[in-house]
Amino acid sequence: MTEPTGGLRRLLTALLPVLLVASAATTWAPPAAADRVDRDFFGMHQKDMANGSVTTVGLGSYRAWNTGTSWRQIELRPGRFDWTRTDAVVANARSAGMRPLLVLGQTPRFHARHPRAAGVYGPGATSMPRLGPWKRYVRKAARRYGDGVDYQVWNEPNVVGYWRGTPRQMARLTVTASRALRDVVGRRATVVAPSFPLRLRGQQQWFERYWSTRVAGAGMARYVDVTSVNPYPMSDEGPEQSAALVRRARSALPRDARARPMWNTEINYGLIDGSTPAAEVPMSRQRAYVARTLLLSAGLGVERVYWYHWTIGPAANTHLVGEDDLTVTPAGRAWDTVRGWLLRTRFSTCDQGRVWTCRADRSPTEVRRFYWKPTGPAARVRTPRSTTSWTDLSGTVTERRGRFGLTVGPAPVMVTSRR
Repeated sequence: MTEPTGGLRRLLTALLPVLLVASAATTWAPPAAADRVDRDFFGMHQKDMANGSVTTVGLGSYRAWNTGTSWRQIELRPGRFDWTRTDAVVANARSAGMRPLLVLGQTPRFHARHPRAAGVYGPGATSMPRLGPWKRYVRKAARRYGDGVDYQVWNEPNVVGYWRGTPRQMARLTVTASRALRDVVGRRATVVAPSFPLRLRGQQQWFERYWSTRVAGAGMARYVDVTSVNPYPMSDEGPEQSAALVRRARSALPRDARARPMWNTEINYGLIDGSTPAAEVPMSRQRAYVARTLLLSAGLGVERVYWYHWTIGPAANTHLVGEDDLTVTPAGRAWDTVRGWLLRTRFSTCDQGRVWTCRADRSPTEVRRFYWKPTGPAARVRTPRSTTSWTDLSGTVTERRGRFGLTVGPAPVMVTSRR
């Protein structure tokens, strides 16, 4: 999503206002190849990274978007590049222990095929660029940062505020960028497909057309290492609806692309158009949203989740930090609690019934189960016979051995048991 602008509302209304209607299966599991959850799973956006402002929750990944590091903010005149701000963003992210993800694009006006094309970041930014300058820019980035960063081809090309070309043109850009990165960095380069929001039917159709495109006889999976979605649900929906979008996206991918890792490169809740304030929700719901986002993403086998963002303000309804941009909220503390729950676990199943139940293996002898009920009255669940303890979202651990009844509501709890 963009920083708040008045024009984005008008741009989004040009899209088909058709809601996704999706029903989750009773039981679902991550892909068989899903790895254990590691520190890179926990990602963030922070717009002030160039100034050394870092977050105070546990993270392993950082996405550079809305940070003054787009192509048109680097190549200020034809052939004249200023990497100062990008260098600072990359260095500060690395020094904070985070793996940077650079987002390539938007188009400088002087390289645009349609220099008057309207967009969030100015005339020409959404236009198909000439391929020669695009290749030169990508190669320069690759020489500068090598395999020390990951490279994402574009941000949200199925939103007219960021791209006014066709799916085939975006596929052509992907192939050109991939070849340039491989030429310079080799097989160590991580090429991330463009990110796609999916809450409107028109956006889903655009996503499907992109992934069905073939260039030089090959599908897009040949040219990327990672698929990417920005699964914002509708503004009045929550993590379970976001998870349904992820599942739908994966099922719509061609088989070879489905085998690639998937990253969630933007997520928050309540967003309307980037400029209209989100409806406020209680902090209890915010902390539950954070926890359920991480649990559901891990359960789906999503390998990274980049929260949007650390200091988002009124554009979203779920905040990890307070209005002073310093004080970590209960939702932010829930991030760290669930990070502790998930690190080095491997998920096996999630069941959607009256109560959501997810299972993850922490070691050959320890199993962790996560329970929550998103809406309605709280419910009772029976824990396994081998239960040893349970932990609430504040991190309080209660020793309790054997099977017992546990009351659960919107805030997930973790039950630990022996295998």
